[in-house]
Amino acid sequence: MNLKALNPRLHNIIFHTHTVAGIVISFALFVIFYAGAFALFRDELYQWENHRARQVTIQKVDTEEVLSQVKAHYPNFKESGQTRIIYNNESQPYIQFNADLETDDKRNNRIRALINPETWEITDNRKPLTTVGETLYHLHYFDQIPEAGIWISGFFSLFFLFAIVTGVLIHWKNIIRKFYAFSIKKKMKNIWTDAHTMLSIIGLPFQVVYAVTGCLFGLLTLLLAPSVILMFQGSADPIFENIQPQRTMRPGEEAKEAAMVSITNIYDELQKEFPNHTIQSAQTIHYGYEDATLSFRIDDGKGIANDGNLVYSLASGKRIAEILPNDKTYTQTVYNLMTKLHFATYGGILLKMIYFILAMITCFSIISGVMIWKTARDKSNYTDKQKHFHYQVTKVYLAICLGLFPATALLFIANKTIPFSIEDRAFYENAVFFGGWLILILIGLFWNNLKQLNIRYLIIGGISSILIPILNGIVTGDWFFIAFAKAKYIIASIDIFWLLTGVSALWIAHLNHQSKNKTTKHSLEIK
Repeated sequence: MNLKALNPRLHNIIFHTHTVAGIVISFALFVIFYAGAFALFRDELYQWENHRARQVTIQKVDTEEVLSQVKAHYPNFKESGQTRIIYNNESQPYIQFNADLETDDKRNNRIRALINPETWEITDNRKPLTTVGETLYHLHYFDQIPEAGIWISGFFSLFFLFAIVTGVLIHWKNIIRKFYAFSIKKKMKNIWTDAHTMLSIIGLPFQVVYAVTGCLFGLLTLLLAPSVILMFQGSADPIFENIQPQRTMRPGEEAKEAAMVSITNIYDELQKEFPNHTIQSAQTIHYGYEDATLSFRIDDGKGIANDGNLVYSLASGKRIAEILPNDKTYTQTVYNLMTKLHFATYGGILLKMIYFILAMITCFSIISGVMIWKTARDKSNYTDKQKHFHYQVTKVYLAICLGLFPATALLFIANKTIPFSIEDRAFYENAVFFGGWLILILIGLFWNNLKQLNIRYLIIGGISSILIPILNGIVTGDWFFIAFAKAKYIIASIDIFWLLTGVSALWIAHLNHQSKNKTTKHSLEIK
């Protein structure tokens, strides 16, 4: 199938802009997709990283009892402030609680706690015991860079969208033919080019979704600024009123104290009204006063537009605002639609697995793009100095990208080797991860052969990956086969994933080593 091609001059312009944009964003984009692939399973990872949570039984929660227990634990808990409760579920058996404190210290005026629904033990979560899922989640939008991280990720997403569009335009004429043209019997440059084209076509819809949604979330403030300033006199409330009405509720300073209706009764009535939906969270504002509001977020976890927000008056129990599942305006649908597409919170665990695979395919496309850039410059029309520069840039990029694989395995290992009794345990987990990643990058810079660099990272990552299920079994007693027999499928699946990943990495490293030896032997025979 041959489509109309671009004229040669336009093709060359777009080709070079695609190459420049791709090489500039490649290593950062790799980190975003690799960390983001694991961040999809942030909730599922929690039980694996915190073995204490595995013993908690999922059960219905009495919201008033939650508020009562928190009040007993935190005497200065500000009930009239903004309180958010995220109800427990199969992945996260603890209740997550966020609220205001009445304190003069502005830095510590919020409660962030985990509540055991069986024992009502409350744990301060401002310094969490575990951080595997959270670390990778925050890394995928560079939150470790203060203030500017999410902006940087947003601009990288914007450039990624540009690279996708220009890439499609470059290959438009023969896009179908090139999809079937991949062969390992070609020259190295052609192998990298065909692999890059084929895998990019496979992941194209997925990549477009993430380029658009990543740009939206990273640059949302910038995108909304003109509307807020020009149309709404500097207030974002009219925008959020349509998509998240609970965010525009403001407590009145002159409101009087009043009796509150039962939150549990409203919860039960809502569950009867939407029996196929899960009530995910509740938020109260100005509790105890006549203008107090309660909002619930519901979702069935399957449909892409099956979520909703319902807001009640706590003084009367009447519903005062609503965004109903499958009955939304365009404005109400778009933002939540983007959120679901980005975080794969629809379609269940199978969809997350598909997203994970597509994210890894995208990572390979990024690496192959770097290798195309490098091999295309191993020509006689480039000076030795230019070739050396291209080689060094490629080596730095590969060290950053490929070093992330064993570094991630080190994060999981640190989670099982650092005792729970150590204060600021999450800090040490992060130190092992980021410190280990930095060391791996620096070591990689001393390996002058790119194939050798790849093989060694695979070996280190493969061995580290195999250690993960072994250490989990030793420390917790939940060996993957025991966990599977006890129907702890999430725990077993994570261990099996790392075991298969480790074996696959070592096998690929072995094949690459054999290929390297054959190439060396062939070169010696020619000489």
